[in-house]
Parts: sequence; C-alpha cells; structure tokens
Amino acid sequence: MVRSRERAMSGQGPEQRGELELVRRLRALLAQPSAGRGVSAGSPAVEFGDDMAALPTGDGGLLWTVDMLMDHVDFDSAVHDWAAIGRKAMAVNLSDCAAMAVVPVAALCAVSLSNQLTMQNAVDLVRGAHEYGLRFGCPIVGGDTNSWNAPTVVSISIAARILPDRPPVRRAGARPGDRIWLSGQVGGSLLGRHMTFEPRVELALQISRDLQPHAMIDVSDGVALDLGRLLEASSCGAVVEAVALDAAIHADALRLAQQDGRPAREHALQDGEDFELIVVLSPDVPPQACQRLGLLPLGQIVAELGLMLDDAGCRAPIPVRGWEHFR
Repeated sequence: MVRSRERAMSGQGPEQRGELELVRRLRALLAQPSAGRGVSAGSPAVEFGDDMAALPTGDGGLLWTVDMLMDHVDFDSAVHDWAAIGRKAMAVNLSDCAAMAVVPVAALCAVSLSNQLTMQNAVDLVRGAHEYGLRFGCPIVGGDTNSWNAPTVVSISIAARILPDRPPVRRAGARPGDRIWLSGQVGGSLLGRHMTFEPRVELALQISRDLQPHAMIDVSDGVALDLGRLLEASSCGAVVEAVALDAAIHADALRLAQQDGRPAREHALQDGEDFELIVVLSPDVPPQACQRLGLLPLGQIVAELGLMLDDAGCRAPIPVRGWEHFR
C-alpha cells in the first residue's frame, strides 16, 4: 500500500532516529553563516528547515523547494497512471510554494526510471508534471534522466518569486494568542485525494495579502506533525479545540475509520497528504474575513510548549505523530 511504512513519534528510541532528528542534525551542519559562500547578507530571512530555501537576487530573491517521490511509497505505478504521478510530483512542490505564499516560476525535473517503463510511460510522467505546472505559470525548464533496475523515483525542484510587497510567510512567526485555521478538511487522503489534491497557491497569496498571517505550513505529513514543526520553529505551543477538530474531519477520514478501526480524529491528525494549509493569524483578524476565504478554525497558539487537545475543558496531550520520511 502506498505510504505503508509505520508512523512513529519523532525522537523516540535509543538511536534518536526519525526525520525530525535528521533535520535537526542537518540544520546544525548546513545552517551556518553565509559569509564567503556567495549568499548576500540581504537574502530573505528564511531559516534552514522551512518549506523553502532562500536564494537572493537583485529583485528581492527567489525561494527553492525540492521533493522526491518514490514508487510503492508515494504512489503506486500498478494503480496510478504515469501522467497522474507526474501531476502529483509537481503538485507537492507547488504546495510548498503555497505554504510560504510565493509565486512559482520554473521547475527542474530529475527522474530515475525503472527499466520496466516504456518510452511512452516516461514521456507521460514528465508531461503530467509539466502540464500541471503550466497551470500555475511554472513550466519544467530542464532536468536529468537515468534508469535502473529498481522502482521509479521522481524529484522536482521549483523556484518561486517573492512578492515585492509581501515577504514569504515562515513557520517561525506564531505568537501566543494567535488563532489557528485550516484551509480545508483533513484525514483519509489515502482513499484517493493524495493523488488529486489542489495545492493552495492562489488561496495562500490571497491570505497573505488580505490577512497578513504570522505563520503558515502545508499539511504534507499530518496536522499533528506539521503543526508541531510550526510550533517548534516558533518556540510556542498550541491548544486544538475538539469541536473545531471534529468539524475539520474529512468524510474520507470517517470512511477510513470504519474500514480500519482507527478513530477518525487520529486519521485527521496523522494521515497527511491533505496538502491543506495551517494558517496562524492575529486574534484581531475578524472570523468573518477568514470564513469568506473558506478557512476553518482549529485552535489557539499558547506560550506553554506542547500540543494539547481541549475537549469540553479537559486538556490532554496530542501525540506529535504523522508520516516520517526517514525512520
């Protein structure tokens, strides 16, 4: 089954493995001062580990993102056609652009093709990615190809333009008292939405212009895990309201809960690949302005570290679990 590796709580185990631990170690290795490395002091203020990386230019800067998708992990070539696989490979990167409210402009595509693929399969894969990118003004402008006796791997990188009057929205901007919103319902994406989701690029730009968010992140690996990443970057905590969470549970999560016996709330918090946005806004933003954009309330940022669920006044910790790419 696609994405069938077990979910694990980050940082557990004597070896301190897991994706979050790997990112922490890489941040210490790579996020060093830029002097002498060809990166100017005027580069956009985006720390290592956010949704995109900053590259300064004369007109305000570019942001870059890259995602790698693997057969039998992120898609199943026995089930999904190659054009749809290419579409997803492009869409997950566009979702990173949405997370930071920037404008995608161009993409690079590198593929390690299984030797079992036909020439038409390979063309369909890249065509699906390219045509979907064109919908957002983001064509594939180059890349690389290879082949091997193993499942296909697709990697797409996107460059995005920073708006002249709006800085990129980072994870590290949430403040106690802020309200947390979702751009749509979550959970149960493995029933099909993980291949057909629409990245919230246009919505993110409108949110940035109209609501001036303090922080954002897209839900790629699960609400609990991705919200946890935002909280870690912002050095604060959050309380999720149970009533609001229940209203944000997608019908697919309810269906999946009936099939596997796991609670629908757990699916909503941990499944991932919804690619909705978690949006953190000032408490001064009128709820009506959020609702006009289709945002759903979720909870509140608090000073105390950790992620909690408030159910009729009773608070309990929410495990920071979701999909981890390295374990």
